[in-house]
Amino acid sequence: MADTRFHLADAIIPEVFANYVLNQSMKTNRLVNSGILTNDPSLGSQLLAPGDFIHMPYINDIMEGPDAQTWTDTQDIAVNGLTTGEQRAFKFRQAQAFGYTDISQQVSGAPAQSTISNRFSAYWNNQDQKLLFATLKGVFANSDIATAKKYEDSGIFSARGFLATIAKLGDLQDNTFNKIVVHSSTYAEMKAQQLIETVQPANAVTPISVYNGMQIVQDDDPNLINDDGSVTSYVFANGAVGYSVANPQNAVEIEREARKEGGRTNVINRRVVTTHVLGTSVSKTFAPAGQTVTMAELAKGDTWASIVDPRHIQIVAYKAKLDKEFAPVVPAKPTDNKQATPAANDNQGK
Repeated sequence: MADTRFHLADAIIPEVFANYVLNQSMKTNRLVNSGILTNDPSLGSQLLAPGDFIHMPYINDIMEGPDAQTWTDTQDIAVNGLTTGEQRAFKFRQAQAFGYTDISQQVSGAPAQSTISNRFSAYWNNQDQKLLFATLKGVFANSDIATAKKYEDSGIFSARGFLATIAKLGDLQDNTFNKIVVHSSTYAEMKAQQLIETVQPANAVTPISVYNGMQIVQDDDPNLINDDGSVTSYVFANGAVGYSVANPQNAVEIEREARKEGGRTNVINRRVVTTHVLGTSVSKTFAPAGQTVTMAELAKGDTWASIVDPRHIQIVAYKAKLDKEFAPVVPAKPTDNKQATPAANDNQGK
């Protein structure tokens, strides 16, 4: 049988590898496939244009205009103008490189080439999750948005607290939400309370877990755990978060350093991505400290602003405690900023 696997040797032409990684990322990204992140061509078309922001102008709905006028023949009918606004989204520029030395390949026999080629898309998927949850943390740290869209429960996660949360969407609460993202510890609490159903969707291979008719997506991102040990869950409508990613010029480079560490090969990948909660905007007063915004800046409340009726923000947040049996385990933070070197001196490939 012919070998149809993808090898790095097949991708020495950088554009081949760049397109492969981009296509695989879109196919395997569970946040995209679940409908939480919506691939938006209108965002993507601006990613590689000059500037640091994506601009999304809008016209306010006339439903939010003044009440109807009385109709008489003694006065003119007043004409109301349309009001407009603009949402701004970040262009988040990212890069990563992985490499291996000739000696590490010869001594360990580790499949460094195939690991890099086969796992780069999974790496970017993981970064997409971090990007989303950092953005959500910042958006809901904005006091105006939190007041309108976040419910903080004084007790443990419960059906009553959940209903109080989705009530934040007013008269749209029964036909808007269809996904809930929870930490695995919250999922365990929900199971203990017998809140979860398992259903078999038509034409689906495996059953899914649902709560109140909504698909449950588990994620152990640290941003779901609050400093006081409580946990935040997010409830989404489809299309609530716009997402797009693009390959810039020189998106992938294969670099050969013949003298470095006895001979080293590096694979460098660059991309431009946006993840934007629709109905919000980058604050007019925000300016990144560096050339591009960082994850830490995304997670701050003063980075964001609410610019429309909060009901148009189709995400709500539910902060609740958990029984001590289900208390989340907070991962230990690294003690320093050292990074692994490319499979040469630390035996990481053995």
